[in-house]
Amino acid sequence: MRTYIMGFLRRGPAWSAERTPEVVRISEGHMAHIRAMGATGKLVLAGPFEVEGTPPNALAGILLFDMESIEEARALAAEDPAVKAGRFSLELMPWYGPKGLTFPGKEEPAAKPTRSSNP
Repeated sequence: MRTYIMGFLRRGPAWSAERTPEVVRISEGHMAHIRAMGATGKLVLAGPFEVEGTPPNALAGILLFDMESIEEARALAAEDPAVKAGRFSLELMPWYGPKGLTFPGKEEPAAKPTRSSNP
């Protein structure tokens, strides 16, 4: 077991259900940022919640960071275009979970070939 940082994304003050070209651009940037954090190994889990209607401040998704510092996770998440634009706000807290979690799609190092005793 070890400590991770759990992030809860909530609908922020600039959130709307409208799909304008700017909202689409921000959403694409948000997803690219998530994939980039996963590729570095600093993010091990991410996903949205299904929210009915448009309640303000509704829980929108989760992020699980492979780091022990809330400040480091906050700095990394602050670069998310959707957080920057105010479409999402973020709550962070330590979470104690199993060692060895990895982001889906993150390439694991290739296993080293083993030598066979046969020539």
